[in-house]
Amino acid sequence: MRPRAPRKRVPYNLIAMSDTPAPASRRPRLLWTLLGAMVIVALLPLLVSHWFLIGINRDSLETLERKYLTRSAVGIATDVQNILLNNTQQLTKVAGSIRIMKKALPPGGDPFTYAAETNWITDYLTPDSDLLALRLLNSAGAGAEAKPAGLDPAVQQEMTTALDIANKGQTYTGAFQHITSVNQPAIVVAVPVIDEGRVIGAVEGLISLKRISDHIRDEGKGDVTAFIVDRSGKVLMHSEPSVDVQRPDFSSLKIVQEFKKNPLRLTESYTDRQGGREMKMLGTVAPVGRPDWGVVVQKPEEKAYASVSKMIRATVESSGLALLFAIIVAVIFASGIARPIRLLAERTAEIARGNYQQRVELKTHNEIGELATNFNSMSTAIEHAVEQLKKAANENHLLFINSVRMLAAAIDAKDPYTRGHSERVARYSIGIGKHLNLSEKEMRNLRISALLHDVGKIGIDDRILRKPGALSDDEFEVMKGHPAKGAAIMSGVAQLIDIIPGMKYHHEKWSGGGYPDGIEGDEIPMQARIVAIADTFDAMTTNRPYQKAMEVNYVVDKIKSFAGTRFDPKVVEAFVQAVKRGDIQIEEQVRGAA
Repeated sequence: MRPRAPRKRVPYNLIAMSDTPAPASRRPRLLWTLLGAMVIVALLPLLVSHWFLIGINRDSLETLERKYLTRSAVGIATDVQNILLNNTQQLTKVAGSIRIMKKALPPGGDPFTYAAETNWITDYLTPDSDLLALRLLNSAGAGAEAKPAGLDPAVQQEMTTALDIANKGQTYTGAFQHITSVNQPAIVVAVPVIDEGRVIGAVEGLISLKRISDHIRDEGKGDVTAFIVDRSGKVLMHSEPSVDVQRPDFSSLKIVQEFKKNPLRLTESYTDRQGGREMKMLGTVAPVGRPDWGVVVQKPEEKAYASVSKMIRATVESSGLALLFAIIVAVIFASGIARPIRLLAERTAEIARGNYQQRVELKTHNEIGELATNFNSMSTAIEHAVEQLKKAANENHLLFINSVRMLAAAIDAKDPYTRGHSERVARYSIGIGKHLNLSEKEMRNLRISALLHDVGKIGIDDRILRKPGALSDDEFEVMKGHPAKGAAIMSGVAQLIDIIPGMKYHHEKWSGGGYPDGIEGDEIPMQARIVAIADTFDAMTTNRPYQKAMEVNYVVDKIKSFAGTRFDPKVVEAFVQAVKRGDIQIEEQVRGAA
């Protein structure tokens, strides 16, 4: 039989049927429901259509912006490549002219010295040329050169390095340089002069990148930012003059990090910090190739998608108007049908609170009137069914409790000295539980667990149970098996699984060393800690073959002395309070029970 918890008896109040409207606080319920429906009907198509339009517009704008940024970055990168390629080709042609000149000169003539004497290299340094400086030097370092005055030592060192590499037969493209004397960015390129398989000198040019700087400034107008970085993330040229002068390190920027890891063309969204705040950016990086630079063109997403923001604002405004219209319509409709529905809701709420005698009288003949008729029939049926269920539940609960009590009494009857022991342990356990703030369910399980804590003694030989003197060691070992046996017996009933801990572990000790499992401390279930003290208290306050009943105060002091060793100190304190408050009392007649 499945035990059922006792249910609280619900009061039944007779409420007169009337047409009195529900309190004002309940009126908005139907209104809000209809309002929500009207809002959905009015706004859902609008929002869905706008959502798709916004998505399409955003995708289109993102595609256009990506194409624009990519085209801009690739254009700058291509310009860098073209300038370097064209000037490298021009330097190669100069190297070819040196070879031809060597053949035209008398044997032993040096074309590099001849170039210095004729000064024809100045023809290459025209205002529309990218060459800021040009040097034609033989392997010994002699020859012609034309360069602006006041070159920075770093630039001169770069030019020397370039010549050394070119004299080894390699074309050299140097690192980025800023020429302070002419306030221009530049780069050094050197090509070897090879005659009959032998390097006889080098042609070196200092190539201006002013056209690239101007191109970057043009691309960086408005909300767009453009700049060139090297593989370390250092800015070489920037569209903003102030940043261009500072040449900061942008290696922390996500798109620059991607370029450092893999120098490929890439367009993506990322976060940049500008003006002291983080900003979502849409940017493109395009690699130059040689030199190993990357061109980055970026734009704030809020600027790129400004038209989307305008569309969202328009959507919000139109939705607001639609919402206002929906509210007005909903209020009008709700006021016409709210009263009968509100009355039904009121009566239904009363039934939910347990007042099943509610009935509704409506004069309407539509679906709401039919609903009221069905409601009255339902109320009558529910009222009858609930009474029957309550009666059956109460009978089942009483039957279960009485069955448990009879089982406990049958166990106690096996030993004449323990008659009534289980009932008393249950009563004492409940007294302790009150001072531990246990829930109603925990108290119910505690009572049943205490009643059945000795059920395992069914499996103990009567010779041991009824032995008038102290048990031998072997007999005590047999007796120690009764908690586990009781747990095994009750484990077959799924509905009693929650009461097994108190039965199985009520002989465990707080400091360890108890039985059957030797657990300790918080490992011991709370049921078992309570039953252990109640069991001990009853054993010490009743007559047994091996002892006389002890005084309550002495027993209380003795149990207090076991706090922290045999018993949980917190439960001991609850036990002491229960005795003081009168929740645990001993009936004098039990002292002489035999």
